[in-house]
Amino acid sequence: MKLEMGTFKIKQVIFTDKTCLNNRILEINREELIAYLLEDKTFSEADIEIVLPGENARIVHVIDAVEPRFKDGNTAPYAGVDSPVGQLGDGTTYRMEGVAVLTSCEFPLTRHGGLNIVRDSVLDMVGPAGPITPFSTTINVVCILKLQTGMDEDQYEQSVRIAGIRAARYLGKVLRGQVPDSITPYTLEGAKDGLPNVAYIYQVHSVGLNLSSFFYNMRFDNLLPIIVHPNEILDGAIVDGNWSHPNVKTPTWFHTNNPLIRELYQRHGKSLNFVGVVLFRGRFEEMEGKKRCANIVAASAQLLNANGVVATWEGDGNAFIETMLSLKACEEKRIKTALMTFEHGGAEGVDDSLFYSEPEVDAIVSLGSWDPPIILPPVDRVVGGDYLRISPEQGGIYLPAKDEIQLVDRLEYFTAANEFGFSKLSCDEY
Repeated sequence: MKLEMGTFKIKQVIFTDKTCLNNRILEINREELIAYLLEDKTFSEADIEIVLPGENARIVHVIDAVEPRFKDGNTAPYAGVDSPVGQLGDGTTYRMEGVAVLTSCEFPLTRHGGLNIVRDSVLDMVGPAGPITPFSTTINVVCILKLQTGMDEDQYEQSVRIAGIRAARYLGKVLRGQVPDSITPYTLEGAKDGLPNVAYIYQVHSVGLNLSSFFYNMRFDNLLPIIVHPNEILDGAIVDGNWSHPNVKTPTWFHTNNPLIRELYQRHGKSLNFVGVVLFRGRFEEMEGKKRCANIVAASAQLLNANGVVATWEGDGNAFIETMLSLKACEEKRIKTALMTFEHGGAEGVDDSLFYSEPEVDAIVSLGSWDPPIILPPVDRVVGGDYLRISPEQGGIYLPAKDEIQLVDRLEYFTAANEFGFSKLSCDEY
């Protein structure tokens, strides 16, 4: 399987009367894209806004981020989502570097508690919280969606998830027939004798409505670990459906731009042999389910002849147990492990940093913290709505979006505690 990824470096995004790519300037027919999104009658209104890096702006009700793409052949980008299922990870795909389609939607607060409750989210383009998210450095095409009243949660979730994919495909079509700035090949061919074999242990969160990941548009809730070619992930096989934990979610854009997969490919055949991905979900409800999952993960890594594995995970709390047990099981099979994760640590950073640990798992890379409070200063422009709704378990507390916002932790900040190291924050002292 060989994937060639053609990259177009977009310099600017503007509204005009025609959607096209002109001298690396993405032009968008705003009315046409709005009409396209409103073909789904789940939405009563839609709007499109462009938000630029460095702008004193805030985006609220952020749901997902998707990269505009076009794929040669009969398979659509993000295959299976509002399109036939086709094989991803092979052939040629074209992408826009520096652009993200963000979906913004306020979900009705139909219930006040539970793990899968929809939580509002926010991101700032500048200020102290700007460097926390990579989307402060992308040109963001924000699809603002208003929901019809009286429909069920399943329909809302599906329509909002699909809308971001449809918008990304709509914009990506302008790449057809154009010559990219660069083409990067991705293939597992070229392994060399004498180098360590390294697999990627890739945990996603998927536990039902509003807290799921989709693999070729199949909800990943009840699937046991599977071996996946890394090209499929880079090519859009995993689409996000997690609206409940905005700070630790893995938006679709993260999956297709996964920096760990790219780094493993860069080292493939040089300092290591990249042998594949073990994809699995976390947060099984009983300990036997967690152990079953961990054993299959380790057996899959062994089947790939891995000498070592690197791991990332998605979620919080209970979902972390599968990750630790899986890496422990790998260590017991003499497969060395390394984990990338955010920390807790409390507001001052002095409490226990991990929810759960195993002594065998002792190579851990910290990627920031969930817990410290953060103050978002006033902004000149707000996109997506007039307020930020926090604390849905209390019935919702509504904070004016343009004013200073004080958050007791980073739960509502979009991708604030991501497990991939996209944040530009660093530690000056250990």
